[in-house]
Amino acid sequence: MVSVIIPSFNSQHTIEKCLYALVNQKCQHNYEIIVVDSSQDNTSKIILQKFPDIAYYSFFERKYPGEARNFGTTKANGQIFAFTDSDCIVEQDWIEKIIEAHKNPSPLIGGIIDNGNPESYVGWGHYFSEFSQWMPKTTPDHIEEIPAGCLSVKRWAFEKYGPFPAGTYSEDTLFNWRLRESQEQLLFIPGIKVRHINQTNFFKLLKKQAIHGKFFAIVRTSTKKLSLFRRSIFILFAPLLPFVLFYRICMRMIQNKTYVRQFIMASPMVFFLLISWSWGEFCGYLSKTRRF
Repeated sequence: MVSVIIPSFNSQHTIEKCLYALVNQKCQHNYEIIVVDSSQDNTSKIILQKFPDIAYYSFFERKYPGEARNFGTTKANGQIFAFTDSDCIVEQDWIEKIIEAHKNPSPLIGGIIDNGNPESYVGWGHYFSEFSQWMPKTTPDHIEEIPAGCLSVKRWAFEKYGPFPAGTYSEDTLFNWRLRESQEQLLFIPGIKVRHINQTNFFKLLKKQAIHGKFFAIVRTSTKKLSLFRRSIFILFAPLLPFVLFYRICMRMIQNKTYVRQFIMASPMVFFLLISWSWGEFCGYLSKTRRF
C-alpha cells in the first residue's frame, strides 16, 4: 500500500482540485489518502462534504508542514509514503508511477513539478523562483534535493532519517540533507509529475519568499553548525545572492530549454522575488540559532 500524506493550511481554493486528482487515480494497487489540516477557512467543510472517505485529521492550532506530515505518518499503513501539498495537482498515474519507481533501491524518489496556473504572470514568477530545478524535460538522474510537493520515501527510510523538523519551513530540505549526509542517493524520475498552483498575489508572494528565505537560513545555520565566521561571510555577501540565484536559474533554462519565452517575460518578477528571499536569508543568519 501507498500512503499519500497531505498537510493543509487555509487551502479552500486548492484542496478540491488536489483531492479530486488523488481519488481518481488510475491505479491497480491499494492506496490511502491522509489529510492533516489546521485551516481556519472553509477547507474542512469542503473535505468533509465532498471527500468523506479519506482519512481526515483536523487541528485547531497551526501545524507547520513538517509537523503535519509527521502526524500523517503515524496514521499511515503503507510501506511507501507519498507526500504532496494541498496546492498540488497530481497526474492520473502518479501513484502507479511511484510504485513502479520504488522497485529501485533508492530510498527517496521525486519527480517533475510543473506550473499549475500558467495563465498567471505572477504565478510564473513564483514558479521559476521556486521550482526551476524540477521543470519538465529534466533528465532522470540522482539529484541533490527533492521537494515535499512531489516526494516519496520508503517507510524504513523515513523511520531511519525522519521525522521532519517541527516549527519551521525548509523541513524537506533538512530531511534531504540527512539522507545525503548518510550517502543515500535521491532519485529523480520525470514520469512522476505534479502541477503546482502558484501564488498570484505579488505582495503576498514577496512576503512568503522572505519568510521562507529566513527559515532556510535558520535551518542551515543549525543543521550545518555554521560558525560565527561563516555566518558573517553569508551576511556580508548577501547583497550578491539574488544575482547568484538568478544566474543559476538562467543556466537551468538554457540547459532545459523549457518555458524559455515565459521565463524571459517573467524574469523581472523572478529577480524581485529572489531579492525578497535573499533579504529573508540575511535576516535568518542574524537570528538566534535554533535546534532541530
